[in-house]
Amino acid sequence: MRKFLPLLLVSLIVAEAQEPTEPIKTPEQIQAELDQAERDFEKAKKMFNPWYTGPLITGSANNVPPWKWNIQVYWYNTIQYAQFNKNWKSKSVPNVYTINPLILVQRGLSDWLDFTIIGQWFARWRKDKYARHFGDTSINFGFQLVKQTAYRPSVRFVLGQVFPTGKFRHLNPNKFGIDDTGAGAFQTSVGLNFNKIFWKIKLHPISVRLATSYVFPDAKVKVRDFNAYGGTLGTRGRVSVGPSLNVDLGIEVSLTQKWVFANDIAYSHSWKSSFSGFPGFAPAVNGAPSSDQLSLAPAIEYNLSSDAGFIGGVWFTVAGRNSSNFVSIVLSYTQLF
Repeated sequence: MRKFLPLLLVSLIVAEAQEPTEPIKTPEQIQAELDQAERDFEKAKKMFNPWYTGPLITGSANNVPPWKWNIQVYWYNTIQYAQFNKNWKSKSVPNVYTINPLILVQRGLSDWLDFTIIGQWFARWRKDKYARHFGDTSINFGFQLVKQTAYRPSVRFVLGQVFPTGKFRHLNPNKFGIDDTGAGAFQTSVGLNFNKIFWKIKLHPISVRLATSYVFPDAKVKVRDFNAYGGTLGTRGRVSVGPSLNVDLGIEVSLTQKWVFANDIAYSHSWKSSFSGFPGFAPAVNGAPSSDQLSLAPAIEYNLSSDAGFIGGVWFTVAGRNSSNFVSIVLSYTQLF
């Protein structure tokens, strides 16, 4: 046993020499770590759960919670001052002023299903002419396919139906079409919405929405005389209303928990609406050509809580083809009960 003792002592010394040791930190390094910890602590105190009212245009990818009500009212004050022609050129027209209040009532039915009804009303002026009437009414069902996590967005499928409660025929020829408030067709819509909150800038999280929808009419629209698709005295026929595609991108940047800057980029394309029948006793446009429209809607949000908030902004066109050129002041308030 004694002859192995020197070998054992040598092994212990070698093992002790090979064992890593913590480097001794200088006072400057220790102070730097303390300063960084203090900065991290101050940043953590400022972190918050962001509140979002939602941008002006882009639809939500999140259903209302089960058995909750969400009511959102909008007020659009719009001036159409020009019309884009088929060559994407804007041509001035006499100003048309529109006031359009809209109410959205949403009810959560389960963890994966909610229901929405949207009603609206229009009042319009052009020169010394005035008209008012209800617009078309929409009913939507939202299906929550995916709920948002740290690594995946929320995804919502929307199935909707538009009811032709607006005015579209028997228009007054002396009112230049301002008494037109509806499409006259039952229309089915399908859409897919996405939403994700990004924390890259920790004190200013960014919510990004993408909403897509495809709308297709269910049947041909009977038209006579002056109507939303043109016509004149004696016009009798049917209009095959073209489908439409809408793609909206909405971005919200939290300035604080209550204040948010938002912006929408909205694009829509409508296919041609074709007329068949007797065109009338005088030359007139019947039907409608295909059209495109690109618009922006920057806005500011003020959120009272996670369940209530205001948003106001300006919605305006930047390009178009066979579509209106407008600017609109939009105000909205939303409340979850």
